[in-house]
Amino acid sequence: MTGLAPTLRLVLRRDRIQLVVWLLLYVAMAASAYSTAKTNYADPESLRSAARAASENPSLVAMFGPVYSATVGAVGMIKMVVMMAAALGLLTGLLVIRHTRADEESGRREMLGASAIDRTAPPIAALVESIALSLAIGVLSALVLIGMGADARGSLNFGALWAFTGIVFATWALLCAQLTEGARAARGLFAVGLGAAYLLRAVGDVSVIRTDGALPAEPGWASWLSPLGWAQQIRPFAEDRPWPILLLLALSVAFAAVALRLAAQRDLGAGLIPVGRGKARAGALLGTVPALTWRLHRGQVVGWSVGFLAVGLAFGGMGSAIDSLAGNSGTREMLERLGGSGSSLLDVFFGAEFSIMGMATAALGISIVNTACAEETSGRAEYLLSAPVRRLRWYASHLTAAVIATSVATFALGVGVSLTAGRQLILPAMGALPAVWVITAIAALAGAISAHWSSVGWVVLALCVLTMVADVLKLPDWVAKVSPFKHVATQPGATVLTGATLTLVVIAAAALIAAAFSESRRDLAS
Repeated sequence: MTGLAPTLRLVLRRDRIQLVVWLLLYVAMAASAYSTAKTNYADPESLRSAARAASENPSLVAMFGPVYSATVGAVGMIKMVVMMAAALGLLTGLLVIRHTRADEESGRREMLGASAIDRTAPPIAALVESIALSLAIGVLSALVLIGMGADARGSLNFGALWAFTGIVFATWALLCAQLTEGARAARGLFAVGLGAAYLLRAVGDVSVIRTDGALPAEPGWASWLSPLGWAQQIRPFAEDRPWPILLLLALSVAFAAVALRLAAQRDLGAGLIPVGRGKARAGALLGTVPALTWRLHRGQVVGWSVGFLAVGLAFGGMGSAIDSLAGNSGTREMLERLGGSGSSLLDVFFGAEFSIMGMATAALGISIVNTACAEETSGRAEYLLSAPVRRLRWYASHLTAAVIATSVATFALGVGVSLTAGRQLILPAMGALPAVWVITAIAALAGAISAHWSSVGWVVLALCVLTMVADVLKLPDWVAKVSPFKHVATQPGATVLTGATLTLVVIAAAALIAAAFSESRRDLAS
């Protein structure tokens, strides 16, 4: 294929640092998780107790999946199998969108197309990079685990689980980049697919939780609708079933084939999903800055709110299955480790899920404040600000939109849970908002200092996600407490407005104000 080799070299050159960082981080997480399990579970009885407790705790099952065998590998890698596989899928998907739809939007793809390269060279180069990263992470992780004394077959299946999950979501992202117009729309569609896969897997696993002391056999039907559910059924260090890899591979080939066919046929900058041209003349309201900001973000606000409402309906519907575990001693022990002492099992489950969804909501806030950075670097902000529009008001409108959008999406989550749980859970669902606003404010402040620092918010959010496995990485206790999500009250019945949450609100407000004034005092990015 003409131009594939130089295009691939360009893609690797742009990402060389983060590729190495992510590769080393994933290998280190796998090694640390196995090492911790070998130390903490030295006898068969402790392994059986840990496996049963983890498989009977609905919040852990929803987040990480069940444990299918009382072995060091199966118990020790519980946090690695589903959650970190989904995180790898997110990483590879965003890399693909960056080098496809985002490059089209910025004009770089058109400049490359003026040279002697095939139309499909850039998307294939982006896909090859993500596939290579996924395979490298899977192979090196497996080799390191084998070197540490882990079962060779289980280690290879674990590496394959990571690798093929990253590949399937990379191909899904490539398809999203062909279907939509604009990188933001592509990322939104990709996130919907990834979130749906995680939710379906969680619903399927929670629906078959057992309380008779036996480890789970097969997941619920919903899990079989999810690529993450397929990956989980490889069951490394348990039954070691490699055949689900064929399902992941087949789906990857299908996504890639359709995406490359569309890439070869569509116009540059166009997408399969049509975008309405709108009215010939704008309404009077679009003559104001707030109205224009709402027009830019309304798709995200509506889409995320509907998605969160659906997630809330699913979470609330799990109540009957979770209530049946209330008297289990193993579950009780695990709840105490989660800080749920003195609370019902169902309340601890909702609190854990609200905290996780808070991190997802932070992604919405970061996306909205980064829109201002994108408007600036693309040159569109310059046209807008050439009119009688104050720069402070323009940037503040995006910050206000981020605060409102995150609040509305979280409110929709609370409404969904309340409807199916039969109780009022809107306030606990919104309990994570102070932490969400802090992350959003950090992203806004970084973008205000320099529009080219828009990725800082994503880095901070990724670090907050990593604090969930701080114990696996053998990090000090203070590392986990750095995350603002460790200081919010999301458990039903807890006091929402505590000293810690009020402090987070003050920090977020101060950072947002500082961001607005910093943006108005520097030159526009070119």
